[in-house]
Amino acid sequence: MKTDRYHLIDTLRGFALINMFVYHTLWSMANIFHYKISWFPSFHTYLWQQSGASLFIILSGLCWALSKKHLKRSLVVLSCALLIFICTYFFSKSSIITFGILSFIGSAMLIMLPLAKILRFIPPVAGFIISIGMFFATKNIIHGTIGIGSWQYILPTDFYANNFTAYIGLPPQSFHSADYFPLLPWIFMYTAGYFIYYCVQKSISKNNIFKFNCKPLSLLGRHSLAAYLIHQPIIIVLLWIYFRL
Repeated sequence: MKTDRYHLIDTLRGFALINMFVYHTLWSMANIFHYKISWFPSFHTYLWQQSGASLFIILSGLCWALSKKHLKRSLVVLSCALLIFICTYFFSKSSIITFGILSFIGSAMLIMLPLAKILRFIPPVAGFIISIGMFFATKNIIHGTIGIGSWQYILPTDFYANNFTAYIGLPPQSFHSADYFPLLPWIFMYTAGYFIYYCVQKSISKNNIFKFNCKPLSLLGRHSLAAYLIHQPIIIVLLWIYFRL
């Protein structure tokens, strides 16, 4: 990706990472160190977590349209997701991460290779609207329903069978993951980011807003994968020191 030209993208990604780090710090305090935080979790913190993840995934979809070497990048991300699964499996089974956000992003990169050949025929604005609509229509699929508002359809329980269905977005009752981002509904948030790029493609090199650069955030955004991999161990160590003292 031409990060030297589009600093705004890296700045936003850096902001999304900082937002994620703060949330994960509070999550670790509450779930690993059992520190009581009266407002965590709550509906408001759920919206906070979901909006932060959505921003990160939208930016990932946008960068897919902007970048190259998708296969290589996807394999790197999936390898990192596997590393996280192995580490959490052996060192913290109560907080095991099976299909986390890196697993999703790596998978989405691969899925977009054939899917983009179809999506390119859809007008970008229409594609964005359809993507957002499909995201909300499938948002509750992990709980057994699809649809919006009063138009809800209950899916057969047989669909929720194993880890493969959990990967899609149909987890069985025995499934557990501390960080869970299945293909459905999140693939539609990813395609929303893909279509956003083509909505702004003509103006992206002409509009100075895309050159906006908050250097600390853009630096973090350019190294988002490395930052994501190391942030949780650093948080755990710092919290351990804090609570020990």
